[in-house]
Amino acid sequence: MTAVSGEGRGGIRDTVDALVICGAAGVGKTSTAHEVSRRLAAGGLAHALVDRDELDRVHPWPLPGLPEWEAARRNLAAMWATYAGLGHHRLVLCGVFADLRQELRWIAEAVPDAAVTVVRLTAPRDVLAFRVRRHGVGGGTRDRLRRSERQQEEIAATDPPGTLVVDTANLPVGAVADRLIALWPAVPGGAAPGGR
Repeated sequence: MTAVSGEGRGGIRDTVDALVICGAAGVGKTSTAHEVSRRLAAGGLAHALVDRDELDRVHPWPLPGLPEWEAARRNLAAMWATYAGLGHHRLVLCGVFADLRQELRWIAEAVPDAAVTVVRLTAPRDVLAFRVRRHGVGGGTRDRLRRSERQQEEIAATDPPGTLVVDTANLPVGAVADRLIALWPAVPGGAAPGGR
């Protein structure tokens, strides 16, 4: 297997860049993250994509005696160590991340020295309701919608000032991906070829 060529001293890049795509359930985080990844790959830009939901899919959860994010932190640290060891320096990470102040701390522990760009995706209630119903995985649509609305409220109350926000309501996934790529300093010129 060949490592990804880097820039800087001895082929090792001096910086790590992380794009954190976050928001309540139904705003389009996962679809957008996959589209950002597709566009970066089409432009020949090496990166790793991690969905936070897959970092702690265990039972019981949270793990007794540990903070609720601890399994995710450990798994992200292990994954990032592998990706970085292969020469990667860009990470796309998606998840709800309702309390950014708390969540960014464990992300920083798992991905040391990363320059983090956070973009919060939002959508109005009717759009969230449509998307939650459309996904319909495992029933419980009403409960999932309530949880999404609760997440939106928590997010509005806790997001640090200056958090970048993109409303996904009337935008196709490709347009949302374009906006995020343009906001991420890790992408030269703010655009990845292969977008449109």
